[in-house]
Amino acid sequence: MKRTLLIAPAVLLAFSLAGCTGGVQASPTANPAPRPSASSAAAADRVLAQAEEGQDLGNGRPTVSYDGLMVRRRVVIAVHTGLDADIAGIRKRLDVAAAARGTALSAISPDVLEPAVLQQMVPEVIVALPSTATSDDGRTIVRAVTEEDTGKLGVKNFYVLPVLVHDLRFSVATADPTAVLAAVDREGIVSDALGNYSTVAQSGQLSISYTGPLLGDETVESVRAGISRQAKVPAAEVTVGPRSASGTGVDMAAEPPWDAEQLEGQAIHPHTE
Repeated sequence: MKRTLLIAPAVLLAFSLAGCTGGVQASPTANPAPRPSASSAAAADRVLAQAEEGQDLGNGRPTVSYDGLMVRRRVVIAVHTGLDADIAGIRKRLDVAAAARGTALSAISPDVLEPAVLQQMVPEVIVALPSTATSDDGRTIVRAVTEEDTGKLGVKNFYVLPVLVHDLRFSVATADPTAVLAAVDREGIVSDALGNYSTVAQSGQLSISYTGPLLGDETVESVRAGISRQAKVPAAEVTVGPRSASGTGVDMAAEPPWDAEQLEGQAIHPHTE
């Protein structure tokens, strides 16, 4: 059932997003070069596409029926910075602190944050912890970073927040997966819809894996159509499933709305000398 359309705040937020990489990540083939400002453009495109689909943007969540193990909970560290912040320096501090604790951080789009969060700050630096990490793990990393003077790097506040992400794998059987992958890349529709994704083309099958902001059902179907068009098969033959069959998924129908109070008291202030 279609929901009430509330687009204006979401569109404004989408055009303000920045600081994450775009393009396609392909393995084992080489990665195409990332396009400048891809994150901002992709975020705006996603919001406008969802508006055209008639999805409810008022609570920031598109209509998602591809859930269960295809939707996962993750913890992110979002950094609220000043305009002249040393983005590379902040990310390096986080990576070093995480590595010292046996953890690797990965870049993720600000789109994973709820609009209630983005209305207060749009992070120039946002990283995701591994799927097994907890909010306590994130706070431990941040506290280690704030033992140094991160204020001089332009940090205003750190936030450790729970988010929902789509963790999907699109698969299609084809006699020439490498050629289909090349055609998909040339067309660009999949890249525009997903932003970052990884691919495996082998054994008569092409697989495209995506972990990132929640995708509306219509966006998922558009990706299936784009893949099927290049594979020259019906869209129904492009399967959509979880990247992993282990762990715990999320039932979106039972997921409560974001509570803005979750942001209160979450700021971890940088140390200043």
